[in-house]
Amino acid sequence: MAELVDAGDSKSPGFRSLRVQVSPALPDLEIMMEHSFKIKDNFKLEKKASKVITEDHFIIEKEMTYAGQHIILDLWNVQFDNKVTTLEEIIKAAIIVSKAMLLHIHLHRFGKSQGISGVALLAESHISVHTWPERDYIAFDIFMCGDTFPNLAANSLVKALKPAKKDIHILKRGKKKIEY
Repeated sequence: MAELVDAGDSKSPGFRSLRVQVSPALPDLEIMMEHSFKIKDNFKLEKKASKVITEDHFIIEKEMTYAGQHIILDLWNVQFDNKVTTLEEIIKAAIIVSKAMLLHIHLHRFGKSQGISGVALLAESHISVHTWPERDYIAFDIFMCGDTFPNLAANSLVKALKPAKKDIHILKRGKKKIEY
């Protein structure tokens, strides 16, 4: 389904962009059981195959509501050439597979052979990155709300960088039990 949505860019208020809504069937997402939710604030709900998205982009799954998933991703001994252009391509590919909308990306190199830090600002939140080439280590924070798939972004980053060791922590931010 394609629809026009507010781009969320404060520099161009009212700017609309085309966004394709896709909810692929994923093996790690369970299909949500049918419930009739009684939401106190009377939010408009948009049903998805595995989750419900409220008008303010909160997610409803398994009798819980939350703002979004925050994935902390630590990668060691990666296959990375320490180039800003390479890192930007890798991050953009992760954003595409996650079904998020990129608003702006900024990456900063600290010196010729030093690390890179940056952030990809998304309509649904952000992906931040910090690299330590002298330690062969990269840290990512992936935070997304709404109808996105941050787990696919994390998988894309891991696949592109081929770490010898990885550590992944997944948090559901703003989690709260739904009261019927």
